[in-house]
Amino acid sequence: MGNEQMSIEDKAIGYVLGSLSPEERDSVARERLFNASLDKEISSVERLYSGLLRQDEIEMPAKDIWSRITGAVAKEDAALADIFVEDCRAGDWQEYAPLIETKSLWSDKAILIRCNPGAVEEEHDQPVDEDEHILVVAGDLNVAGRIFGSGDYLRVPASAVHKKMTTERGCLLFTEYVPASESHVSAAWHV
Repeated sequence: MGNEQMSIEDKAIGYVLGSLSPEERDSVARERLFNASLDKEISSVERLYSGLLRQDEIEMPAKDIWSRITGAVAKEDAALADIFVEDCRAGDWQEYAPLIETKSLWSDKAILIRCNPGAVEEEHDQPVDEDEHILVVAGDLNVAGRIFGSGDYLRVPASAVHKKMTTERGCLLFTEYVPASESHVSAAWHV
C-alpha cells in the first residue's frame, strides 16, 4: 500500500515499529515536519510501545558506548559552537488560521509556515511595499491550480493579489518578506 493511502495511525505504527520501506519511512519523516496530527500520533505510538519490551529482549549496549556517545556529542558541540540550531518542530508555533501555524525565525519577516492536510489560505492583497518569497520545504502547495513541491520557489510581488493557496497532504513553507526595492529576482514564478 502506498504511503499516501495509509491512515495516520498506520503511518505512525509502521514508522515506530520499523515496518515501512526506507522510501516510506523517509516520506513519513518529511510529512511529520508539517503534519501536526501525524507528529502527535507518532509520539503517542512511541510512548505506547516504549514499555512493551521484556528485559531479556533489550540488547546490552557495547562496552564503549558511553565514551562513543560523549565523544560524538563533544565533536558536534565543537562543530556547532557558534551556530544556533533548533529542531523544526520545536519553538513557538502560533495558530495563523485553521490548520495553519507559523513560527518566526530570525525576524518577524522570516517565518516557517506549517500547513496541515486540507489547509486553505484565501486570496488576499500583498503588502504594498514588500515582496513575499516562498520556498516549499516539504509537501504539496497548490496556488491558482498549479502544484508546487519540495524545493520550488515562488515570489509574490508587492501590491499583487496573492492567489488562494491550498494543500492536499500538507506542507512546510519558508517565507520571507523583503522590501520590494531589495528584491533582485529575475526568473521566478509570480503568483
